[in-house]
Amino acid sequence: MEEKIREYLDWKATYAHRASINYKIWLVRFVQVCGEKPIEQYDNNDIAKYHKWLESHYGSYCVQFAMVIIKNFFRFYKLKNVNCLSPELIRLTRVNAKSHRAVTEDEYQKIISVIPVNEFLPLRDSVIIHLLWDTGVRVSELCGMDLSQINENKRSAVISTKKTGKMRTIVWSEETHNLLMKYFGIRVELEKQNGASALFVGRNACKEWSLRLSTRSVERSVKRYSSATGIKEKITPHSFRHGWAHKRRDQLAPLAFIQKGLGHSNPISTFIYEQYNDKEFEMNAFQYLK
Repeated sequence: MEEKIREYLDWKATYAHRASINYKIWLVRFVQVCGEKPIEQYDNNDIAKYHKWLESHYGSYCVQFAMVIIKNFFRFYKLKNVNCLSPELIRLTRVNAKSHRAVTEDEYQKIISVIPVNEFLPLRDSVIIHLLWDTGVRVSELCGMDLSQINENKRSAVISTKKTGKMRTIVWSEETHNLLMKYFGIRVELEKQNGASALFVGRNACKEWSLRLSTRSVERSVKRYSSATGIKEKITPHSFRHGWAHKRRDQLAPLAFIQKGLGHSNPISTFIYEQYNDKEFEMNAFQYLK
């Protein structure tokens, strides 16, 4: 089974290297739970055993993700005419899609108002919040940015889109640019000390600088600052992406523009970000009753 997993992951890495790393974790766990044996000997009982183990250790989203990986694994070998378990027998439970509430402009203003900008780390966080709001960028794309992508004379940058690998341009406001330049000057000096190329770096409990800020750190910062404002509802970095799309929708921006800004290859994906929630629907519904 170990050799089969290696073969599958080598193939997966030819078009989705990052995914192959995550796949390895869950495939190894499958073997640990169900035991090491030839691929031909795994059956429905092993699938049920693994599913039950997953449910006792993880939430519904992780369970579904892990089962998708197993299904894809057996599908790969079935297509190679290996006499193994049919992927059609691996059924996936329905999980409601995650709901990321769009940040409103009022909430955005409240959040940035509680972040001091006279110290490096809070200044970094303020720049991050500003960029999330202005650009609709994914948090992983923001954390992946390097110093070399920033031009002091331009309020834009070319980044790599996470899901497609294609390059796209993001733009930001003059206010954000002024804050970014304040941060950028300090960050360049820090580069001389730790040699990190990342635009955003973190600091651990031992006061040591990391080479790149993690997405989890950004999530914690957003949670901390939104809580400090008294906002009760959950806000994540992805909420700013929805907020960006909602604002452009309300500004009557063309769908093609929103699609390009979000980095979607398919306009169908963009519709999700343009959907009204119940409160927005009620606020806008009355104008159509006149």
